[in-house]
Amino acid sequence: MKKRATALLLALLMILPMAGCGVRAQELTKDIEPQALDTTTDLTAGGEAVTAFALSLLRSERAATEGVLISPVSVLNALGMVANGAGGDTLKQLETAAGMSLNQLNDFLYTYRMSLPAACKSCTVSLANSAWVREDFRVEDDFLRSCVNYYGAEMYRSAFDGSLVTDLNRWVSKKTDGMIDRLLEQAPDVLTMLYMVNAACFDARWDTPYTKADLRTGLPFTAANGTQQTADYMTGTENIYLSGNNVTGFVKPYDGGKYAFVALLPDEGVTLEDYLENLTGEHLYKLITDHRSADVQVSIPKFDAQSELELEEPLKDMGITALFNVSTADLRGIGSAPSGNNLYVSSVLHKTYLSLDESGTRAAAATVVEVVGDALPSEDVKTVTLDRPFLYMIVDTHACVPLFMGTVTSME
Repeated sequence: MKKRATALLLALLMILPMAGCGVRAQELTKDIEPQALDTTTDLTAGGEAVTAFALSLLRSERAATEGVLISPVSVLNALGMVANGAGGDTLKQLETAAGMSLNQLNDFLYTYRMSLPAACKSCTVSLANSAWVREDFRVEDDFLRSCVNYYGAEMYRSAFDGSLVTDLNRWVSKKTDGMIDRLLEQAPDVLTMLYMVNAACFDARWDTPYTKADLRTGLPFTAANGTQQTADYMTGTENIYLSGNNVTGFVKPYDGGKYAFVALLPDEGVTLEDYLENLTGEHLYKLITDHRSADVQVSIPKFDAQSELELEEPLKDMGITALFNVSTADLRGIGSAPSGNNLYVSSVLHKTYLSLDESGTRAAAATVVEVVGDALPSEDVKTVTLDRPFLYMIVDTHACVPLFMGTVTSME
């Protein structure tokens, strides 16, 4: 039955364009169940690669001087789908940047997505993928199967007019619980063939929420540019202490213990910029996995963060160049444009949101890749007060994977 359903889906993807204009997106995967895959992937094996990818991306976004928030898992899901249609140098560069082969990346992201906990009152974590295809674009069978089976992607065919913007934004808003309500601002260009989209959502309460007695208002925070600002802090004692070259930090668990907030504060006299410049993915991964028990008096400022980033240049800095060039991109494995023009990526847009307060943390991310066709033991109590620029993460403590990574450089 599953094979017959898949065959029907493939047939639908190859039909002639629907008649008329302004037709709402047609979901082609509504009745298709992704195949259960037998993988033996050890999530911790990919944790270091994802951490290195996250750090490289964050560093490319001038995060040391301007507060930036990214979701490496969201970006990797969107690029991972694209990689399943890539070949030659285009694929090699994507694999090198991800630190994994395509097979390893597919297995890792599939296994990670399947490991996410069921939604509950105190902790909700979700990843959703989708592909939005122009009416007259022909999708390759293997690409479709990979997106559906490994990424659980929903596939939509659309007229690519104004209604697409409404439908895609509505999908993103639903999958991020309204934290990101708009990803696309205008109708696609005439050359746009498809969008690959990921949406990530995180909503969790602290394992030990803060009370009114734990709050301190109007205390100083020194911004990256030296400006003296004020912030409202949450104070308490944690029991996981982090210490490395020129940095100290702590881990504060969310309810259930599978996820945690990790904060790293460069030593006095060491700027966040200098610290990030010398930090490697290997060292960061070791730092967050090789922690020790110790009482830590912590002070965390309440803050909100949001970013809207175009990732083309940062990804090029990471060695992914062929993907963005009409002459060098090899995306023939995705499908074929009606004109026969070559496919390449014109944009990778990444939006994020985070709000951290005494109850817990809410965070969301959305990534859209636009593909176009163109011619051609207890000891002395430690203290970590986050009153100057710091690096923070929301980490899956079982897989040692950073779902979100960001910097705070200012309270304004």
